[in-house]
Amino acid sequence: MDAIQKRKVLVIDDSITNREILKEILKDEADVVEFDNGHDAVNYLMDHFYELDIVLLDLVMPGMNGFEVLKFMKNKHMIDYLPVIMISADDEEKNVEYAFDLGAIDYITRPFMERIVLRRVLTTISLFEKQKELIGQIDRQFKADDQRVDELTGLDFKQSFYNKVYTHLRNYGKDPLWMVAIDIDHFKLFNNFYGWEKGDQYLRLMGRYLKEFTRRHGGIAGYLGGDDFAVLCPKNRSVLDDMKKRIKEDMKKDEVFGIGFGPKFGFYEIDNPAESVEKIYNKAVIALASVSGDYTRHIAWYDPVMAGQLQTEYELLSDIRRGIEDEEFFPFLQPKVDMNTGKIVGAEALARWYHREKGIMASGSFIPVLEHTGFVASLDKLMWKQTIKWIKEMADANVDVPPVSVNVSRADFYAGSVSEYLSELCDERNLSHDLLQVEITESAYIEDYIMIEEEVENLHKAGFKVLMDDFGSGYSSLNALKNMSIDILKIDMKFLDLDQENIVKGIGILEGVLNMAKVLNLPTVVEGVETEEQVELLKGRGCNIAQGYYYYHPMPCEDFESLLTKK
Repeated sequence: MDAIQKRKVLVIDDSITNREILKEILKDEADVVEFDNGHDAVNYLMDHFYELDIVLLDLVMPGMNGFEVLKFMKNKHMIDYLPVIMISADDEEKNVEYAFDLGAIDYITRPFMERIVLRRVLTTISLFEKQKELIGQIDRQFKADDQRVDELTGLDFKQSFYNKVYTHLRNYGKDPLWMVAIDIDHFKLFNNFYGWEKGDQYLRLMGRYLKEFTRRHGGIAGYLGGDDFAVLCPKNRSVLDDMKKRIKEDMKKDEVFGIGFGPKFGFYEIDNPAESVEKIYNKAVIALASVSGDYTRHIAWYDPVMAGQLQTEYELLSDIRRGIEDEEFFPFLQPKVDMNTGKIVGAEALARWYHREKGIMASGSFIPVLEHTGFVASLDKLMWKQTIKWIKEMADANVDVPPVSVNVSRADFYAGSVSEYLSELCDERNLSHDLLQVEITESAYIEDYIMIEEEVENLHKAGFKVLMDDFGSGYSSLNALKNMSIDILKIDMKFLDLDQENIVKGIGILEGVLNMAKVLNLPTVVEGVETEEQVELLKGRGCNIAQGYYYYHPMPCEDFESLLTKK
């Protein structure tokens, strides 16, 4: 009789004692693979994900913590197939809740009872196996069930859609086909602005048109959840034109749908009908991802290069993580200037990378990757520490330092209490809290308003001023400002990034924002100021503080110090 094959468990914990305890608990039931840090564990997961039965993940680790590992697994859809149990001495309610939000199946606090841990690990594995078996049974039975239709959109659900596409491709003829992935740009924002009822109306509209489309041209339409749709259809330019035309026509009937919330399309021409439906759809999604959030493009066509770009992104992320561990990242400071006196009244700390091979790299080369993958919190914390350290050094040297602002992202709020962390950093160095300010982007404020507003209140209680950054680059309404408890509004000069014919409109919008800020007694800083014409325009409309290349580029801290001490 063959021996029962052991389970395979991945343990990620920086404590060798904890790892040894877990190995001892699991030794009779499982083979354990262990790592003492999140970075190496993530690299292992990329290559050995399908070999594992479960992950036991510590929350608090240096470098890449447990939340960041969990975010990585969620972004790669690993947690859909591989259960994760968080093991930590931290039983704070918000951390437990956040772990479950990110996809953890269980949360075990130390010290723990060995037999209970073993039973919970084995039970979790067993439940996941039964779930996969049940899914398999549903998939096998689903072809005989054509009634699984989403009530809201009237379209086939994901698995039903996949099954119908599978059958269609197995009877594939000579005519070329497209797989089209569709989603609604900024749909979460749409729901926040106009409510779920309006969001449901939008989804019904999309479902109705896609049904009509397939009736006219042939093909299969499906609803994959959220704001994701898919269509298998004949490859025909007139088909494409008809799809875009009919959707856009109805957008015009209700102008709400057309203000930055239009549908985006990713097209993939099927060249191998024997390929799995999921892989075919994923290629269309890769194309779609290249235009998501892009205000100028709505359609993209799959190119094999796109898949290579994903690999390049992963390699860059690995390099970034190494750079953060080696502290190759440092703050550059860009002054904020009183336009009437020319005096420096503040600064913003901006991350720069002193790459060991490539030299200084601007934030545009790495911040988007960090934000996209959820790892930006690690860099932000390093920037906060270094900025506070520098401010304290200047204060101790009797340099008159103006307030310096640091950037805080949504990922930082999810990773823990920003107000507590910044307070601890300042208090460790006996630094006055009024020398540090916090910048939160407009988009983060709007997309997670309730959570951010609560955190802003905590920052205020801790003595930090809060700025809304990049106002004008997103969708905030002027009316919404009255409900936001911010101290300073940073206006993006993109308001004036228009051609000559529309510059008057841009100026009108800018004046509207400035006037609203005055009514609310809200100080303003205009960023992105690059020309003398812009300076004169702003001064003539009552704006006093500016930040931009016209005055100063971001500079090393020592250069900023020279500006402050220059007689």
